[in-house]
Amino acid sequence: MLLPWVGKALWVGEGNAFTQEHCLHPSGTNHKRGFAVKPRTHLPKYNIGAHFLTAKTFQNTPFFGDPHCARIFCEELEAARQTYGFHVLAFVVMPEHIHLLLWWDTDELPDLTISKVAWAVKGRSARRMVAYLKGVGDGNAFAHPGNAFAHPGLLQPAREPLDRPHYRNWRYKIWQQGAGYDFNVYTPHKLKEKAAYIHANPVRAGLASHPKEYPWSSAADYARVAEVVAEGNAFGYPTHPVQITPYVEVL
Repeated sequence: MLLPWVGKALWVGEGNAFTQEHCLHPSGTNHKRGFAVKPRTHLPKYNIGAHFLTAKTFQNTPFFGDPHCARIFCEELEAARQTYGFHVLAFVVMPEHIHLLLWWDTDELPDLTISKVAWAVKGRSARRMVAYLKGVGDGNAFAHPGNAFAHPGLLQPAREPLDRPHYRNWRYKIWQQGAGYDFNVYTPHKLKEKAAYIHANPVRAGLASHPKEYPWSSAADYARVAEVVAEGNAFGYPTHPVQITPYVEVL
């Protein structure tokens, strides 16, 4: 199915479609297979293109099924955007994972890396989420009347030796170990494809009938639906606080 705001981009998943691209060396030679291929067409304004990042929660726990946790992540993503100066092209916060599509001008921000961004957003959001969820466990839950996503008891101590705690000896873990899975997006076609993939996640998971209805995603920003921005969305919660840069600005 096609998303109207991304032209001909398809709703596609991860997998073998990306295998050959990953093998390509920036020089345009596929060293793994030993033959020359046509060099990439890079996004015009950026040396290394955009960054697609996926991060999963610890043991796939649906922390972000709680709207307050989802909003914490969005707030920390926006805080990091303001601090570091990168641009958010698209994002989605699913119950047990997140996808981000980011870019920045490498001439202006030569020292910024996707790992630095990931650690900043994940670290700050984890600290706030642990504090909030410990309050939930103590009976001081954030009020969400009619919240169909509430998951009491989400926060469980890491078990030794089966679950190694955080390297800083934090008792609780929110994220899987590591910065997450990421790769650079070099072409306009792939950029549109990844934005469509991100926005389609809630529909594939049965969390919304249309991407723009999901509150923790940039889909509504692309759809430019005035009533969603002004009155909230189908879930009854305010729209996310993340400032979105439409990807057409880098094409």
